Amino acid sequence: MGVSLIAVIAAGMTEIGGFSVMWKRAEETHRTRFFILDFDPRTRHTVFTSIFGGMFVWLPMFAATQAQIQRYNSVPTLTQSRKTLVFNMIGLMTIIIFCGWIGLLLFAKYYDCDPIQTGAVKAPDQLLPFFVMDVLGSYPGIPGILVAGLTCGSMSTVSSALNSLSAIITEDFVKFYRPGYSEERLAVISKIISTVTGIIAFALTFIVAGVNQTIPIQPMSTLIHGSLLGPILAAFSLGMFFPWVEEIGVLLALILSVVLTLFIGIGGIFASRDGDLPNQKLSLRTDGCVLANDTDIFHLFGTNSTQNSVFLYEKLENTSVSDWKVEHANDSALIKLYSMSYMFQPIVATFSTFILGMIFSGIIVATRKTPTRKVNQSLFSQPFLKLWKKLFGQEYLDKWIDFDSLPYTGDPVEKKKRNKLNSKLEISKF
Repeated sequence: MGVSLIAVIAAGMTEIGGFSVMWKRAEETHRTRFFILDFDPRTRHTVFTSIFGGMFVWLPMFAATQAQIQRYNSVPTLTQSRKTLVFNMIGLMTIIIFCGWIGLLLFAKYYDCDPIQTGAVKAPDQLLPFFVMDVLGSYPGIPGILVAGLTCGSMSTVSSALNSLSAIITEDFVKFYRPGYSEERLAVISKIISTVTGIIAFALTFIVAGVNQTIPIQPMSTLIHGSLLGPILAAFSLGMFFPWVEEIGVLLALILSVVLTLFIGIGGIFASRDGDLPNQKLSLRTDGCVLANDTDIFHLFGTNSTQNSVFLYEKLENTSVSDWKVEHANDSALIKLYSMSYMFQPIVATFSTFILGMIFSGIIVATRKTPTRKVNQSLFSQPFLKLWKKLFGQEYLDKWIDFDSLPYTGDPVEKKKRNKLNSKLEISKF
């Protein structure tokens, strides 16, 4: 994938005339503004959406997904897991820089002839294959190799997701309802689950392709990511930080948070499609499009014109920040809520689950008459555990935390020792 990205960048830089041309064209159209200090949550991309929104986009991915946890557990020690995260950070930042670079190249190449408005492509995600064919189409086999290389990167992510999904279903459902199955039988079932879910995922690509014609994929993907992974991150965080939270309270908070986030996100997507939300897109041009009397070019730009040379002119208004804010100053509260930047959706999902989980757990603890089941002390964040001991004392925390149990580990031998000791402790208490 990295080689393919570098090859596309090299070809694009040669095509447009170098980095300076690319940067100049982007700068002239205000596409190089990095430090937008706008506190309005409706502004899609600012310093604040990038820092805070970006953090809560990536934090659930690395801290609350089965695929990542499996990767951490694939190495022997915690120190090695941390090292792999450092290497992953370097590689991920490199890939993101390359993708941004390619985005600037695409704009610089078609800065005065937007392929979407001319009908050459139907969706933004078709721009990169279009660019590869346009620039390198005369070299047999090269476009296919580049597109295959880019596809391999996404396929590796899909394979990890399918593997983790199969592991979750096998461990949490198959083993629970069929505890007597052998490891060999479980391995076969896991492979079948992986195959079936892979077929379903492949079928969903056709649905996504159809949806992408009317609904932008980027906000939808961020919505799904934030509304599901954000609450899961909050649920794990509540369990690690606060010993008095209750599973029923966290479950209720998680459900309500997902409903709230989906309401905001889906409402915003359909309101945007209906033209009710601020249009913050920067201007694009088509006044530089030249259509010669050539079948390939006609097909490329989706036109049946028979004129020898046709110039398409379309003057688009430059929408500034102040323009859309003035235009939408009197929007209803619901439209303003829908207008919130999609980068803030994971934050809303995470903090709503966190706050509601604390509230519901407090209500359940205050009204519950039966004793609370104690939790192993090693399952809590140790810095927070020390803080609670200092603030409330160990005697008070003993209602929720089992301080007598052995530290929890995944090692089978240690698990037997821990269960044996805990059984003795229970007998002695009885």
